[in-house]
Amino acid sequence: MDFFELQLISNLFISLFTLSNADWSPFTYLWVSLLICGLLYIVVFALEGVALYTIAKREGYKHRWMAFVPFFNTYYIGVVSDKNRFYNIPAKALSAALAAFEAVLVAGMIFATCVDGIVYAGNLYEVVTATDPITGVQYIEGYQSSAAIAGTWLAWVFDYFSGYVLTWFNLAYIALHVLVVICFFQTYACRRYVLFTLGAVLFPIKGILMFAVRNNRGISYRDYMRGEQRRRYEMYQQYSSQSGNPYGGYNPYGGRPTPPPSDDPYGAPRSSGPAADPFDGLGENSSSAQTPSGGASGGKAQGGEPDDPFDEFK
Repeated sequence: MDFFELQLISNLFISLFTLSNADWSPFTYLWVSLLICGLLYIVVFALEGVALYTIAKREGYKHRWMAFVPFFNTYYIGVVSDKNRFYNIPAKALSAALAAFEAVLVAGMIFATCVDGIVYAGNLYEVVTATDPITGVQYIEGYQSSAAIAGTWLAWVFDYFSGYVLTWFNLAYIALHVLVVICFFQTYACRRYVLFTLGAVLFPIKGILMFAVRNNRGISYRDYMRGEQRRRYEMYQQYSSQSGNPYGGYNPYGGRPTPPPSDDPYGAPRSSGPAADPFDGLGENSSSAQTPSGGASGGKAQGGEPDDPFDEFK
């Protein structure tokens, strides 16, 4: 499937960098595009095959020849990714379904391309033009079958097969492709599998990305996540024991021990005896509240002053 995605890139390359393509016939344009994308596909396919073969040899998988055979190599991606699964669906089952869809889709695209070549070579098409609403310049919008083949299967395939029928097969292929690629990169690039999956799905560089991770050991993503959780928990426990925090959690005091809890918000020690009388001493003379021997006076203080301030009213 990367072949037809690369064909879109080659079409863009021809449109941007070839100045004389405006004079080319659609037939010439088609074959130049197929030639460029064919060369690109050989490079990407070779890198993918080398990556799968290297992984299979290191991990001990059999039938390594599948890595270099079209359609079989798609199935072999699931074989080397058997340590992981998607919602309890084995990667091997997903890759088998993907290989079947790929075979049907490639056959349909080859058939549609051959029909396009027949129509273009026999001048059995009409140019569909449109006018730019801003500049008023006419441009080629596409091609459709001419009246010479109207109502024939050739016209139906040329006008509708690629744009409608193959589109639905392509959507199913993309969905399965995403699942298989997720299983593969969870096995051999688990830390960055999301990034690698997006790159392999959005761009026809899956073989290049697989070649980049060919030397990584295959692991189960679930085991990897359990190991990461255990490692983080051990680091957390180690930090808690070294920080001196009696609560074992985050210390807002910058690593200093958190003070123990206290019922007194002011932090002062509380007396175990009875509370002092705030009015104690109001009825005594400040100069002679005690007898010279330290005992309490017997009703009159030294100097004949009465103890009771209200004695004069009696």
